[in-house]
Amino acid sequence: MRFLPLGWFRSLHAKLFTVTALVTSLLTIAVAYSITRNSRREMENYTKNLAYETSLEVKDEILQRWDKDFHDFNNKPAIEELLESLAGPDRSIFQIDVFKRGEGPDGVELVTSSGDDATVSFGKEIGSHMKGNPQAELVNLNTGTKAWKFYLPIPNPKPGKPPLGLIRTYCDLEHWETVWEHNLRNTYWRLPFVLLGEFILLWVVLATVVTEPIRSITAAMARLEQGDPSARTDVRGQDELGIIANRFNLMAAQLERATLERESLIEEIRGLNAGLQSRIETALGALQAKNQELERLMEGNALLREELGQQERLAIAGQLTAAFAHEVGTPLNLVNSHLQLLEGQTDLNDRTRERLAVIHGQIERVGDIVRKMMSVTRRPRIQQEPTPLAPLVADLQQLWSPTLASHGVTFEWSAPEPCVLFVDRKQMEQLFINMVNNSVDAMPDGGHLRLTVEADPSAPRWLISLADTGSGIPAEVLPKVFKPMFTTKPEGKGTGLGLAICREIVRSHGGEIHIHSEVGVGTTMSFPLPAMA
Repeated sequence: MRFLPLGWFRSLHAKLFTVTALVTSLLTIAVAYSITRNSRREMENYTKNLAYETSLEVKDEILQRWDKDFHDFNNKPAIEELLESLAGPDRSIFQIDVFKRGEGPDGVELVTSSGDDATVSFGKEIGSHMKGNPQAELVNLNTGTKAWKFYLPIPNPKPGKPPLGLIRTYCDLEHWETVWEHNLRNTYWRLPFVLLGEFILLWVVLATVVTEPIRSITAAMARLEQGDPSARTDVRGQDELGIIANRFNLMAAQLERATLERESLIEEIRGLNAGLQSRIETALGALQAKNQELERLMEGNALLREELGQQERLAIAGQLTAAFAHEVGTPLNLVNSHLQLLEGQTDLNDRTRERLAVIHGQIERVGDIVRKMMSVTRRPRIQQEPTPLAPLVADLQQLWSPTLASHGVTFEWSAPEPCVLFVDRKQMEQLFINMVNNSVDAMPDGGHLRLTVEADPSAPRWLISLADTGSGIPAEVLPKVFKPMFTTKPEGKGTGLGLAICREIVRSHGGEIHIHSEVGVGTTMSFPLPAMA
């Protein structure tokens, strides 16, 4: 008997054979296991359906023979004959019991059975199964085998009435278990021979298709390595190994030609190497200097593009604002005219006049906002004046309280007394309204909004922070939120100018806005405002 050398275990043939044999073995075993498992499942399903169909046949026969008052059977011997024809000790359906609602302690009575009525046992579970849906249980018999116990309620033909009774059918799995175990033993007995046949076939195929062509190619490579320029391989084929062999032959022919050319070029290359090295070093130094200069130019170009983008967006914002002011101005004037006519009526009560005054104030405020939006693209000229914070917040709360209530957002604020800002009041209204609107949009399911004011010990100013419990701003979006025309809201929900305007307002008062945000936690906007000296 010839033993293979140990080197074979390191060969490609051995690796392919081992891996392929392992995979095919696992697949074969898995298929055999799946077939036996599915055959058992199909056997159990078949016997279960057999019990169900037998129960349906008995139920249909009983409903035909039940008397008109639904108290007892007509022609009971016919039912017993049916049960005996469907069930027996030597059959899969070895017993069928029929119960009806009765006056016994368990609320059920045995009507008849395919076996001995005296040996039929039942209890309260019959009543529970009578009220439910058809059910099947897989139980163990005293003989050591399993059987299906199937419960099928007998419905009452009268609507709204309780079921008439219950059919309990036993289906023995002993015969089917024997057949399944026989098939399982045959499967396990044949499996080793199947695997052995697969291994032999796999060995022959790999040896013919892989090992022999590789051996021929490696032998030709060895001759070429030893200096034989005429080394060629005789492997022919259209597969990958055939392509490799063809490429090797072409490579060997080209290598033979290249060897002759190489000798003539070696001397020429040696002469060029000395001068080329110095030129390379000089060129590398110049290239490095150019690269550094190019890097500085690219940085400056990036800054210029960013600034140009900002100016373009501001220009677009100015055009949009002008168009908006033109379109809004006419309806505002009409609304204001009708409002003046209403105010001129003498039969208005005080509550109505108060509401008209609020509407008039808001129309004037909208007009101021439109005029201020016209100056978004240029630094606004502010009119600073002493502005107590408490009345400002109270007025703003009247404006945004309906919005907060409709979104389920609560608002609270705290500030030391007295807190007097030296700011442009109109711009402050626009600043806080824009910020609160952004926070409310970030809390569609409700949340909490808190305004906190603290004194800055290092300068005469107040430190303002507005925190919400909204969805937060992703880290990749945070650097872009102040860019004009940038928005993450759906189309029609935002213009991308709100935070840009807020930043310009804070900057015009000598401050800068800082944002801290965590996704899923909330966002806090902090900025300083000048205090009244």
